Amino acid sequence: MRFGRETSLLVLELRREGGRGIHINMDGHGDQAQFELGETFDLPPFSPTDADAAEQLAAEIADQPSGSLLLALPREESVLRRLELPTTEPDELPTVARFRLLQEAHLDEAGAAVDCLPIQTHEATTTAIVVGANGSIMEFGNALATASGRKLAGVSLRVLGLPDLLAAPGGAPALAIDLTRGPSLAVVVDGVVHRVGAASDDLEDVERETIRLVSAWRMTEDNPVEEIVVSGAQDLADHLVGRLRSALGLSVHHVVAPLDTVLAADVEHSAGTPWGLVGLGRAHMLSHDRIDLQHPRVAEDRVAPLRRRGMLLAGVILVLFGWIWSSGNKEVRQLQAQIDLLRAELPQQTQAEGEALRNLFRYRHAEEWLSVAPDFVAELQAISGVVPDDGRAVMGSWRGFLAFDGVVYDNKASGKQKWKSSYQLRFVMTGEAQDRSVADDIRAALVEGDRYRIETSGAEAAKGKRLPRAFTYELGRESDP
Repeated sequence: MRFGRETSLLVLELRREGGRGIHINMDGHGDQAQFELGETFDLPPFSPTDADAAEQLAAEIADQPSGSLLLALPREESVLRRLELPTTEPDELPTVARFRLLQEAHLDEAGAAVDCLPIQTHEATTTAIVVGANGSIMEFGNALATASGRKLAGVSLRVLGLPDLLAAPGGAPALAIDLTRGPSLAVVVDGVVHRVGAASDDLEDVERETIRLVSAWRMTEDNPVEEIVVSGAQDLADHLVGRLRSALGLSVHHVVAPLDTVLAADVEHSAGTPWGLVGLGRAHMLSHDRIDLQHPRVAEDRVAPLRRRGMLLAGVILVLFGWIWSSGNKEVRQLQAQIDLLRAELPQQTQAEGEALRNLFRYRHAEEWLSVAPDFVAELQAISGVVPDDGRAVMGSWRGFLAFDGVVYDNKASGKQKWKSSYQLRFVMTGEAQDRSVADDIRAALVEGDRYRIETSGAEAAKGKRLPRAFTYELGRESDP
């Protein structure tokens, strides 16, 4: 449930080693809104399990301007995933997203908060950004709000404010970097964070994490990252921009003040404005579609119309019963009451049967989805087993990939064949051989028995580093029917 928008927020980044905060005030509405930023301030280290931590942090923000709290959770207390959810029903998404995230991220189910943001609907699945946090940190946030006497407006992640660093958040994928304390990185597509990274304050670590994110995105997505924006202190940002341009050959630039904001009088951000926090608060104030763990999306109450109809039917029955009673026809009254009771129970039984069938289908779908678990170790053993161990050939590298489009339900098939979870495996192996005949023997052994399809993706005549002839084979295999 999303509440009314705020016009004054105290945005706090909670970090175990010591966080920070900033006050944001909004004047106006929509495109005419203006934002004024207060002074950034530091928060002391804390532990969510410390009974006095909430009171101590509340004391630290007691002299800050009035306004509701917007909390950005620590990295170690939260998780963000982009998931393919096996449903296209909007009222099923929150339940399915929570189930999948609790299963994959190993969050403590008791009290855990999960929210999702759907970004694309396919024929039978929905791609969504799903964020979760453990119940202990959510309880701490509520305790902090109570101790400080402020309303808890929302709970999110600092990295989800990075899309606002982009001048035009739509279009090709871009990478946004906030260099202020505890740097955070996010791949943004159409104004939504799809993948995140984190690094230490060391610029070399930030550079490595940036290259990793860009490379990983290029390997798994059709559209590569085309732009990188960096915010932070001028000297650090300029240094990183230069290194990234040389390393990646992309458009990389420093944004000094990317958002439509002004600093309050006599305010300076000497270490750089935390634009990730500002973007988070700005999106909340403008009521953008966003992740909020304090007010997560919930499934619609689909039973409410049935309840209203039931109440209406009960009213009709009551009037009819009174008329029969007043007429003195006791036998007719009893028969009519029995008929009405059966009619009232029939929709309930039909609904219960439909709900049971839906739950069965959900279980079968989840069971089929989880059954897709290729044994890459066995595949590696099978492929490497054809390489002679007498020194005439050596294996250089091996990579495996899984192509899985999800579970498909075929209503025309019979029995277990209705559920299909076919997938494809692809492997790339490199190696070196004493001569061409040895490489050909390896190739023949791989295709023997029709276990793999194979095609040479590299020149076999290339010279190896250890043996005279280098080779590269690309293998493919369908899943068992």
